[in-house]
Amino acid sequence: MPLTELLSTVSQLTHEDKLRLIHFLLLAVAKEEGCNLETANVNPEQNLLNQLASTDAVVWSPQADTQAVTALSNLLRDAKEKANA
Repeated sequence: MPLTELLSTVSQLTHEDKLRLIHFLLLAVAKEEGCNLETANVNPEQNLLNQLASTDAVVWSPQADTQAVTALSNLLRDAKEKANA
């Protein structure tokens, strides 16, 4: 089936069926990439906790970045000067 025909058919789906299609495609692409997103025996909350536990998270704050602090200070100073002009 050509993509144009498929897209025409997809546009006729209900909102719920479009979401099901998105879910199906996500699982299919993940599987092709070697990831298994299907978790039959794990509840969604536990699955999310497992994913978070296995992920390295980086938290960035402008307060810990001197360049960001300087840039923000300069923006605030410039805005204040413009407001007072």
